[in-house]
Amino acid sequence: MTKVCIIDDEKKAKEHRVILLSKEEAKDISSLYKEVWPKAYEYPEEWREKRAMSEEEIKKEMDSGYFFFGVRINGKLVGIYKASITNRGCLGEQQAVLPGYSDQGVASAMYAQFYEFAKANKCKVNYVNILAGNEPCERAMEKFNFYKTGEPWEQSKGMLVQTYERKVDS
Repeated sequence: MTKVCIIDDEKKAKEHRVILLSKEEAKDISSLYKEVWPKAYEYPEEWREKRAMSEEEIKKEMDSGYFFFGVRINGKLVGIYKASITNRGCLGEQQAVLPGYSDQGVASAMYAQFYEFAKANKCKVNYVNILAGNEPCERAMEKFNFYKTGEPWEQSKGMLVQTYERKVDS
């Protein structure tokens, strides 16, 4: 079973460069999402379908203020997340890593860059919504110094998530 949230080795994270992706890369982003999200069976089917975004949906999100970041290995896009700047801080969403690239530092590199992106944008916190009870994601939250805020809440019908955040040093 594919996991959308991957736990990686800190040392390996330094080997990967996370880059801002452009509209010209929407096809690659869409392909990765369509490979990962439909198999993320721990999420409701309706949610997985929404996350397997088309090129046009990705471009619209870019136009509306979302930033897509990714990691390429030998030219191939292997990991992605999207971020937005909100009144609360920097929100990270929809992290996905191709199954063949788990445990290679890709997610760790993205979490490190997510922090730097928030810092560069003068955000006080990074925050994410994690599927409640998803142990790999909960371990990632601990590893990257996120803490729970509030109670779990229903993000989609029948899907409880927990919001986590971490302080960003100015």
